[in-house]
Amino acid sequence: MSKTPVFLRAALLASAATFALSGAAFAQTATPSTPPPPPKHHHHHDVAATTGSDRLDLLEKRVEEQAEEIHELRSQLNGGAAAAAPAQVTATQFQQLQTQVTEQAEATKKQALVTFKPQTVFQHEKSQPTISSPDGKWTFAPIVMAQGDYADYSKGQPLTGAPTKDSLKSSGENFRRAWIGFQGTFDGDFGYKFVYDFGGSNGDETYQGFAGAGTGSSSYTTSTGAGTGPHIQSAWVSYKGFLDPFTFKIGAMPTPANLGDATGADDLLFNERPSPSQLSRGLDGDDGRESVGFIGNGAIWNASLFMTGDTVGKAPLLAPQTTYGGGQEAVVGRAVIAPWQDPETNFNVHFGGNFGYVIHPAESTSTATPGVTTYGITFSDRPELRVDNVTYLNTGAINATSAYSAGLEGAISWGPLLVQGENFWYGVERNNPAVGVQNPDFSGWYAEGSWVITGEPRPYNIAAGAFVRPSPDHPFNPGNGDWGAWELAGRYSDTDLDYGIGSAISGDRVFGGLQKIWSAGINFYPDDVLKFMFDFQHVNVENIGALGINGQYDTVEVRTQVSF
Repeated sequence: MSKTPVFLRAALLASAATFALSGAAFAQTATPSTPPPPPKHHHHHDVAATTGSDRLDLLEKRVEEQAEEIHELRSQLNGGAAAAAPAQVTATQFQQLQTQVTEQAEATKKQALVTFKPQTVFQHEKSQPTISSPDGKWTFAPIVMAQGDYADYSKGQPLTGAPTKDSLKSSGENFRRAWIGFQGTFDGDFGYKFVYDFGGSNGDETYQGFAGAGTGSSSYTTSTGAGTGPHIQSAWVSYKGFLDPFTFKIGAMPTPANLGDATGADDLLFNERPSPSQLSRGLDGDDGRESVGFIGNGAIWNASLFMTGDTVGKAPLLAPQTTYGGGQEAVVGRAVIAPWQDPETNFNVHFGGNFGYVIHPAESTSTATPGVTTYGITFSDRPELRVDNVTYLNTGAINATSAYSAGLEGAISWGPLLVQGENFWYGVERNNPAVGVQNPDFSGWYAEGSWVITGEPRPYNIAAGAFVRPSPDHPFNPGNGDWGAWELAGRYSDTDLDYGIGSAISGDRVFGGLQKIWSAGINFYPDDVLKFMFDFQHVNVENIGALGINGQYDTVEVRTQVSF
């Protein structure tokens, strides 16, 4: 054989090997500096981000292709003599390629991807920015929500039988919520969430119960309930693993109490949840409730069961007081079935039931009666607005050994239409009642609905057993003729906290009041982050603190919301 063919063969082989190695190195180093852009804001699709595993597959494919090319070159140079022989890669070349594969695998494990994806597997909800490992076992997602409210109350309609100074609620503003926090998963099976609420300052979130006509300087008394300013909204960890489809959770959280409660604070139809729902929520759930229990869901069901205590940083139950004898202990459960779900048409049917049972009310000792411990249970709620802190609907503290709430849920959606409602029953077992004094019971119900006039749906989220807000098909951009999503909403709620008001025994009477509220609203969603709400309320109240103290008023309120 002449020197020229041998030299040519060596040169070609060296060039082929060099090309193979350089191609593999390029596959490793040519990773984009930024991840691919997220898809358009819609709920139903996760992001298929390019990961390091794709580059490994490409590297292996190129090694195979280069081996075949070397084999063909040898066959041509040897006149086809090597055609039957398998392609050979030297030990040095193989080791170099193996090293590159190993290094790429290690880099892939350490690489973090920023994606926009639904918060949970079954969750048809807005996407949020998430930092994630390629395998999804480690995630971190920031949480931000701010809600600024302004409301104006009508004048000239005082409560009959009450002093004028106590007749009207005050117009004003309030940062209803100002959440900053984060959530995510670690090691695949564990989850976490922490949210601190900086909202509700300046006394707007402190209950003040209206106690009747009164003759002194004030007709108000401090009522119960969380929400006295900045506080922990959530602080919990969870484990799923072998418990799948259930998840174990422990910490401080708003435990699932009912349909209205399961609807996220940023997904509400109106500024506040309906009073009947809030009464159930406030008894043994609510934000920051110390809890331990289980929650799970399948394709058509959702269920949860929790033991709960007090809310984190709960204000005193009675004032003045000197000691706490012990915190509240309760159990809260909920079960939901959604036998019909069609994401394409947004046809969803929801049925459910819920209950809460206070096993041991919180204990308190007052300086007014030294040595006497009381166990107070109070049902109280402001009239579906938090700009003013005066609470008309209020039973006052009832000395009790236990209390309960129970509710039935129903909802149906189709396309841009949604109708939902709940019916509740509440009761208290008195502690050492006087002769002839009965255990009081109360009730409430509501119905609400919406129509997204721009056509977007309110999707159903089986992971929460509730509906979420619409996502605009055409985010606000007037230059392109896009105006976001617009929604019309309506609600009627009816709450009765009166009991035995005609009884001859004064200790048997509870003037918690009757409250009926008609609400109408317009919601504007420029995109998945912003939301503006324009609401109107007509409120009727009766027997507020005493028989015959009645009244009515109207409110107009505006909310600006930013959340992700």
